[in-house]
Amino acid sequence: MIPPCRWVAIAIAIGLPAAAADGPAVLELPCGGRLAGRLATATDATATTVVVDSALFARPVEFHADAIAGTRAGNGTAVGRETSTRAEPRLHSLPGRVGFLMSGGDRMLGCLTACEGGLGWQPLGAVRPVRFARRGPAARITYRGLDAIGGLGVVPTREGSGGGWAVADLQVNGPAARDGRLRVGDRIDAVTEGDWGRPVETGPLKADTIRTLLRGPIGSTVRLRVRGDSGVAEDVLLVRDAAGCDDLAGAAAKDALDRAVALQVELAGDARRGPTTLHLCSGEAFGCAVIAADERQIEVRFADGRDRAIPVDQIRAIELSTAAGRPILKQKLARLLTVPRTQQAAPPTHVIRMNGGDYLRGRLLGIDEQRVIYDVAGATKSLPRQDVARIIRPATAQESHPSLLAAMSRLEGMPLVVIGGDGRRQAVAATGMDEGVIVGESPTLGPTAVPLGGCADVLVGAAIDEVADAERPYAQWVLAPAPPPKAAP
Repeated sequence: MIPPCRWVAIAIAIGLPAAAADGPAVLELPCGGRLAGRLATATDATATTVVVDSALFARPVEFHADAIAGTRAGNGTAVGRETSTRAEPRLHSLPGRVGFLMSGGDRMLGCLTACEGGLGWQPLGAVRPVRFARRGPAARITYRGLDAIGGLGVVPTREGSGGGWAVADLQVNGPAARDGRLRVGDRIDAVTEGDWGRPVETGPLKADTIRTLLRGPIGSTVRLRVRGDSGVAEDVLLVRDAAGCDDLAGAAAKDALDRAVALQVELAGDARRGPTTLHLCSGEAFGCAVIAADERQIEVRFADGRDRAIPVDQIRAIELSTAAGRPILKQKLARLLTVPRTQQAAPPTHVIRMNGGDYLRGRLLGIDEQRVIYDVAGATKSLPRQDVARIIRPATAQESHPSLLAAMSRLEGMPLVVIGGDGRRQAVAATGMDEGVIVGESPTLGPTAVPLGGCADVLVGAAIDEVADAERPYAQWVLAPAPPPKAAP
């Protein structure tokens, strides 16, 4: 532990009064971030780092002092030096896909990464990643709608008609100019996004595409494969920042950043998905291929080639078609979900939506490569599978939703739910990360790997059930008995 007299020196160095050296504080981080906690031990007495103990993480977080934008006392009052006299915070690189973590009043740019044999969070400006607290507060990491857009300060140009791309200019004080390895005229052969992307060859790219690829969240890393006069290829790793962002031509920063991230995922990310979406009662949703089904279970094949038989009573819906249908009218939905008194002893178990928009109530009997076998009011129908859009199993009024968080609490690893850009959700008790892929165990699939490249959000800890209850697909599909007839007057 550092003696109290040295805490006073550390507090003053980062802008806190001496009285705040041993109390709660709020660090103002780059790009609008903030983290509340109690000042903890520091690694040295020169105040080159600042250490904060936060309920979010299993250990105190150590920040570079030059990455802190400002400080506030625990009551939120600004203290210390005036903001106008403080130097701009220095940005440090992030090794993975950059997102914005939000938990209560805390928020910060950073990335998920391997940490201490498990999964952790690397805040922008932190010395090293730190593991999440196993029973910490609810948190959500979002990868959409960020306005912290940065660039490399590289101006690309086409080398003649049909040629490759080269460096036309370097923006003053941009990341590439400060790095010093790139020169005007160097050829840019490929662009690789962080640790998770695949190299994108630049030769066939249009001007707007390559400019978009060079943009991204502040703090994210890009690897350029370049060749100078010697013709020898070299990888140059650069960190995006605001000084390197080019002209957005009037576009909003959020829109430009969302477009850049979507393009990176499309060209370099891992977008594994199946033709069918399987929605479970737990709120999970997987991409898969439906192989066969009967009244008891549905056999599916996932993107990694594994086959799995899932009991029908664990499934909420099967979306056989990727085409979006019209929203169902409230009155029509109520009619479909009302069980007549004559059927209440053996109510329909499923509702099928045809590609043409018609709905059929009945009981699912089976699925094969060509047909969906369905019982409608006691008559067996064979429906062409290509004509069926969705098979929905409405809940009963007595049915309760299983808790994903409780299911994962029995597994080793940090409970997460990864929400894809297509809305699919996969739960994983994460034990680590490997080249942009979260690894761990799924309560449904067992050992699993979830690519982070195409995801939109990640739910952490208590946020899993909170968001699942609020955003559960098909939540309105609940059977209700028809009311008894009114007594005659």
